[in-house]
Amino acid sequence: MPYEMIDHTADMGIKVSAHGMRALFEEAARALIEVLGAHIESNAEEVSVITEGIDKEDLLVRWLQEILYEIEVQDFRIAFVRIDTLDDTMVAGKLYGEHAPTPLAGNIKAVTYHNITIKRVDKAFETTIIFDA
Repeated sequence: MPYEMIDHTADMGIKVSAHGMRALFEEAARALIEVLGAHIESNAEEVSVITEGIDKEDLLVRWLQEILYEIEVQDFRIAFVRIDTLDDTMVAGKLYGEHAPTPLAGNIKAVTYHNITIKRVDKAFETTIIFDA
C-alpha cells in the first residue's frame, strides 16, 4: 500500500464564555488575537469588518475568519475589537490597531466548523472553537 493513515493533532481549540452574545463574539476575537500573538498597543488605525452567516455559529466562524484574514494577510495587529451591530445573521464591528508586519507567535490556517455550538450555560453564553493550526 503506498500510504498509511497516521494520527496528526494539528488542531487547537479554545473555549470562550461571556455574559452576552456580543461579548462572546468580542471575547472569541480577543482569544484569536492572543493565540496568534497579534496584539499591539497602538490603535492608530481602524478596520471595519462586516460579515453574514446563516446562524450564530456560522456567523461566529465567518467573523473570526475575517479577523484571521486581517491579521495574516493584511498584517494588521490589533489593540482591541468593538462590535457595533450583531443580530442572528450579521455582525459589523471594528478592529483598532495598525498595519505592522511583525512576526506572529502562532499560525492558524483556518477557523473550523468542527463541533461548533453556542449554548447558554447558567447566565452566560459558551462556545468551543477549533482552529486548524
